[in-house]
Amino acid sequence: MTGPADARAYIRTVGITPDAGGSADLADQIAALQPRLFRFGLTLTRDQEDAADLAQETVARALAASWRFTPGTNLPAWVFRIMRNLHLNRVRDGRAGPKVESLDSVREVAFAETIDLSSVEKAAIERASLAAVREAFAKLPAKYALPIHLVTVEGLSYAETAGVLDVPIGTVMSRIYRGRRLLLAALGGLA
Repeated sequence: MTGPADARAYIRTVGITPDAGGSADLADQIAALQPRLFRFGLTLTRDQEDAADLAQETVARALAASWRFTPGTNLPAWVFRIMRNLHLNRVRDGRAGPKVESLDSVREVAFAETIDLSSVEKAAIERASLAAVREAFAKLPAKYALPIHLVTVEGLSYAETAGVLDVPIGTVMSRIYRGRRLLLAALGGLA
């Protein structure tokens, strides 16, 4: 699925309707989030097919649990949290052991925190192409990419992002800061 129309067609095909207390309007609003869910899914999974599957299942779960949504609250934040939890469940189910971090990624984080960019480096980063930014963002560890995506792309507040990711607001702020430093380092050719 790539858009709201595809999401609505899927909903009709599988016969999903919001639970009692839900409304067709809420179902349309959830379906309209499909492109944003796909983008967030890409940030989570780093794979287009997995992101599409995750977005589709998120829509289905959000519709099935629509009675739990509190009107007047942030619907995208609620649906993004469903997606994040679904992704974490998938990761847990498929994980055989602890995640191993490469020594290079640990060094990159440590190096990025010590960088003091000059005005020349900042100017080079400003001229960086969108493709370079996308490539650098794709290499960013998920713990930094997720909060950056939710705040800068989806427009969620730090508090809403903390709720979606189930971490303290200070952690969100710290990860955004460190993630931006990593991006600057990568775009400046310093990583």
